[in-house]
Amino acid sequence: MIGPYTTVGGVSIHIKRLAQLLQADFNFLFVDESPISSNDFSVYNIRSMNAIKYLKLVGSADVIHIHSGVGLLRCFHILIAFVFRKKIIVTLHSAHNFSNGLIRGVNRWFLNLSDTIVCVSKEIKALLKIAKSQVIPAFVPPVLEQEESLPKSLLQLLQRSVGKKIIVSNAFRLDMNNGEDLYGLDLLLAVAKRLKQKETNAVIVFVVADINDSKGLYQKYVTQIEEEKLNDYISIFPKAISFVTLMQKSDVVVRATNTDGDALTVREALYLKKPIIASDATWRPLGSILFKNRDANDLYLKLAEATQKDQAYLKDQYAYQDYKGIYKSIYTF
Repeated sequence: MIGPYTTVGGVSIHIKRLAQLLQADFNFLFVDESPISSNDFSVYNIRSMNAIKYLKLVGSADVIHIHSGVGLLRCFHILIAFVFRKKIIVTLHSAHNFSNGLIRGVNRWFLNLSDTIVCVSKEIKALLKIAKSQVIPAFVPPVLEQEESLPKSLLQLLQRSVGKKIIVSNAFRLDMNNGEDLYGLDLLLAVAKRLKQKETNAVIVFVVADINDSKGLYQKYVTQIEEEKLNDYISIFPKAISFVTLMQKSDVVVRATNTDGDALTVREALYLKKPIIASDATWRPLGSILFKNRDANDLYLKLAEATQKDQAYLKDQYAYQDYKGIYKSIYTF
């Protein structure tokens, strides 16, 4: 499997869960595309520029399953695997880098060299228009017993919030998209102001796994929270954690991104039977509560509704597919 492995995010979680699901039938090796971490050398990282190691890993495999989100890397991996005459599977987790016809055309040419293309949503499949593609949502159910417990500092924060409605959201690293906050933390800050004004008994916990964002958004928002005295209504927790474990302790989950693929957070919330409020920036699974993309007022209204009464949420049909059987079929020659 090739893709972000050590980075904490939806794609890396998908890769690890899928490998765990199929470990009785297949032996997995990994090529990591994450930024190099000084404390994890257990998996080969392509950024080490060790071409011999990379070629040995590709050459030793029977199946190359590519999860790259970077178009250039994806095309490179496909080409090398094709030269080695390997079975090639490509999973497209997002369509954000298919922004124009030329880029789509180049990607389509390389993707046609693969044996199977997995699109995590119908929108991606429709955009690419490749006959050999199929739709399989990215969600692989978590093994709840194996999820890590929350760090002491976060447990203390939750303890201080006993009696309040807990609203949670997350991001791997804060970033911008089309000049707007990609993960919608600015929207949640606006919601926190409304919560303060109305003295609402609720708190937002926003988890950021990596605070080293190039645009300084983390520090900007931390400063804003301090200056506007919003600490009792919103907290940014700057550490990678098991978001599944946090969702289990929450009342409402928010996915406020201004663009998205088949978001793992949304699927996990539905799986855990938690109210999930998500932007309408893209198609969302059945059972999601949608708010108008980039509209803080609509987000506040949907949160107010979700926290004030019990609601029944439907589970999306894709969450319970036979993923093990599907991927065994795809991997088998």
